[in-house]
Amino acid sequence: MSFVRALPSLRSRASHRVWAASFSSSASTSASATNTPPAPDLFQTLTSSDTAPAPAAASTSDSVTNIQSFLDPIIPSYEGVATEDGPPVPPADSYRVNPAAAANLAQRASIGSQKPVYNVSVKATRNNTIATFANDAGRQFVTLSGGKLGFKKSNRNGYEAGYQCAVGIISAMEKELERTDFEWQLYLKGFGQGRDAILTAITTAVGTNVKTRLTRVTDRTPLKVGGTRGKKARRI
Repeated sequence: MSFVRALPSLRSRASHRVWAASFSSSASTSASATNTPPAPDLFQTLTSSDTAPAPAAASTSDSVTNIQSFLDPIIPSYEGVATEDGPPVPPADSYRVNPAAAANLAQRASIGSQKPVYNVSVKATRNNTIATFANDAGRQFVTLSGGKLGFKKSNRNGYEAGYQCAVGIISAMEKELERTDFEWQLYLKGFGQGRDAILTAITTAVGTNVKTRLTRVTDRTPLKVGGTRGKKARRI
């Protein structure tokens, strides 16, 4: 069958002559040796109209049909599967992303999406308490500290100094709320007494108007891990 399919590629006259000469010479030699009638020309027999090979397209289609009929009982047919090449499609009821991660991303995207996010930064050290209120662009509205409010020496780092700083910051925030509807974030640094005073002022009646707009509390206190040797302790 493969030999018959290869005949269309042997259409040139030169190839016909060379190819047919070998068969005719061998056929005449064998006929003279055995005293039998010569065999008919093989090339003329194969190229006659009765045994002409079918077109390539028809033979290809027949082969595809035969292969398909052979594979049908072996490989079941799946309905609804895409015929084009590509990655597999997940089921409709499967999760494309982690639900917890999607909820977290949605919550982060919602922060400040419609309202500007202002910042309140508090630095509470063992010597002083400094609080700053700024907008989303970094413009500072007010900065208060224990020394700025009139506390002297060791009183600047006390609980009362931190509470008064919180009251002044909350008052500035309430004035800004009259002009702009915003949300805000709190940044803490240090472990001084003013840290607890700020948190207490926000959660009590003083911060009623602003604590519902608080979206995040971030601790930015640097922690030393290894590093150089610390300073010698102060003696009094």
